[in-house]
Amino acid sequence: MRLLPLTCALLFAGLPLLPMTASAAPSAEESMQGPETHNREVKVGDKAPDQYKRDDQTIRDWKAKGLPEPEKESHWVRMGDHYVLVQITNGVILAIHPAS
Repeated sequence: MRLLPLTCALLFAGLPLLPMTASAAPSAEESMQGPETHNREVKVGDKAPDQYKRDDQTIRDWKAKGLPEPEKESHWVRMGDHYVLVQITNGVILAIHPAS
C-alpha cells in the first residue's frame, strides 16, 4: 500500500516539467509551409518569388520557344501559362510573354 502514495507523489512532482517539454517542440503552425506563390498576379518590375531565381527553374531552350535572348544576369522561367524573364541577382521581372 505504501507504493501507491509514492507513485502518486512522483507523478505529481513531474507535472511542472510537462509545459517546458511541450513548448520546446515546434507547433504545427510554426512548421507549416506557405501556399504556392506562383499563382499570384505579377507584372514587369515586380519581384518574382525566390524559387524563380534558382538555376533549376531556367528555360534552356528559350530560342525554340520564340523568346528573345535573356539579358545579362537574367533567365527565362515558366510561371503558370507565361514565360517570365527574371533578373537572377534581385528577382525583378524584366519581361512577360504568354506561353504557347
